[in-house]
Amino acid sequence: MNAATRAFALANFGRRVAARPLGFLSHTQAAMRWQSTYTKPATGVNPAYDEALKVIEAYKTKRLAEAEIAAKELKEAQESGADADKISALKKTWFGIAADAEINDSEVLWNARQGNYDLNRPVYEYLKENEWLGRPLEILMQRLLQMFVLPDMLDPRDVGTPESQLNVSMPGSSVLEPGSIIDPAEALQQPEIELVTFHDDTRHHTLLMVDLDEPFEEQQSFREQLHWAVADVPFSKMQSKAVTDDKANVLLPYIPPHPAKGTPTHRYVLAVFEQGKGGREQLGTVDISRNTVVRDFVSQHSLRLVGISFFRASWNEAVDGVYRNVLKTEPPNYGPMPAERKDIGPDGRKINMYENY
Repeated sequence: MNAATRAFALANFGRRVAARPLGFLSHTQAAMRWQSTYTKPATGVNPAYDEALKVIEAYKTKRLAEAEIAAKELKEAQESGADADKISALKKTWFGIAADAEINDSEVLWNARQGNYDLNRPVYEYLKENEWLGRPLEILMQRLLQMFVLPDMLDPRDVGTPESQLNVSMPGSSVLEPGSIIDPAEALQQPEIELVTFHDDTRHHTLLMVDLDEPFEEQQSFREQLHWAVADVPFSKMQSKAVTDDKANVLLPYIPPHPAKGTPTHRYVLAVFEQGKGGREQLGTVDISRNTVVRDFVSQHSLRLVGISFFRASWNEAVDGVYRNVLKTEPPNYGPMPAERKDIGPDGRKINMYENY
């Protein structure tokens, strides 16, 4: 990244930073949940490398000194009660300088490549958010639209672009790719939820999990069914794991996916919404049922989507156990399962007569 490109990127990122509440001045090293895995290469081997390190270090030292001055000006402006526009501009200036100071640091770049981010430091926040706004967000939006999660659940015009990265994983497994097909038996226990967000202040959120393909026999169609609803979940830059235990405000307890026999593959969406007044409002006890329509609930409580992901599942024998043991009812049967095509391989391509799977 050349100097002009880096300056442009940092300036644009700074516009988003400027609107956030300031919390960096109160962070301490002890609060970080992070440890560098970097091993510094040996010096004295390659003179050109040694000289490059000196240049980078000199630039870093100079810019960090400038960032310290900018932070001092920002703090003084806050303490003197300066107007919001001035504080926003000073914060944007400080952030751009502080991130630029370490953008070429080899330890920073190494840790970022390993997914090891210290979000207390502007450079890591900048790199992490830009990594999310790249390929991962592109894949997510592509699959949400291609598989009709949007607009089936929410109007894409109302959703816009999710600002936070929602990571969903089943207990003991890795993060699910959006749109992944899983065995329903993998989701017998509630998923682990992580919302990677970039605001310093703690905000309240509502977590919903909904099946978009629940059979609706009366209308010979499909409808939504809520599998899980938790309100007043706190998230911040340093608190990304969802609290969904007994201390949480659980509106609807978790029920596992149970795609009925004879139905197509079901889409299970997990969405996190920021609650009203910028996340300062708490929902408490609200009227909600398994058949509540997500659009109506979101509109009624002034919720704003900030993170979303989904997975898919189809019927197998494990699903019947969910009906009998969890739902306390006999499993329904909507007809024979679609015939398995012997000419289609596991990758979805037609099998060449000379290929063996």
